[in-house]
Amino acid sequence: MMIRLLLFTGLRRGELLGLEWQDINFDKKTVQIRRSSQYLPDRGIYEDGVKNDTSDRVMKISPSAVEDLKIWRVWQREHAFEMGDRWHSSDRLFTTDEGLPLHPDVLTSWFTDFVKAHSDVLPPITIHSLRHTNATLQIAAGVPLTTVAKRLGHANTVTTSKIYAHAIKSADEAAAETLDNLLTPGKNKKAG
Repeated sequence: MMIRLLLFTGLRRGELLGLEWQDINFDKKTVQIRRSSQYLPDRGIYEDGVKNDTSDRVMKISPSAVEDLKIWRVWQREHAFEMGDRWHSSDRLFTTDEGLPLHPDVLTSWFTDFVKAHSDVLPPITIHSLRHTNATLQIAAGVPLTTVAKRLGHANTVTTSKIYAHAIKSADEAAAETLDNLLTPGKNKKAG
C-alpha cells in the first residue's frame, strides 16, 4: 500500500509516514500533507513539519488510490482488534504491527530488499525514485509544470524544471512530433 500511494502521490518518504487518517478526505478524494515522520538517533522517531511552506498542501488522489485506502483502513482496524491491548492507538496510516510510528528506514530497507529480489524485472531504484517516477509520468502526460510542482510541494516551478529537465525535454520532443502529425497529416502516410 505504501508503494502504491507513493506512486499515486509523489510524496516524500517522511510525508507518507506522517499521514494520519484525518488527512484523508474520502468524499473529496483528497489527501492533506501537513506533517512528516522523521528519525534521529538522539530523538528517535518524531513528528516534524513538512519541508517548507509549499509542502503543506492538499492534493487530489485517484479513485483507485481512494479504494486502496478504504481497503487498507479496514485491514488496519481488523488488525488493531486482533492485537487487542498490545495495539498502541494511533491515527497514522502506516505503523508497526503494534500500531507505533514506523521507522522511516524500515520502508527504505524493505523496498531495497524487494528491488534486489526482483532485479531480473526491476531496475536498481530507491524509494525516492518513486517520487521521480510520479513527476516524470505527470510531465510525460502533459500535466502543466505548475500543477506538478504544486503536487510535489516544490516552492516554485524552477525547482521542478531543474530536477525534471530530462522529462521536460522528452515531453517537448513528443509535443513537436504531435504537432507535426496534426499539422501535416499526410506527411507520415505512405503513398498508395
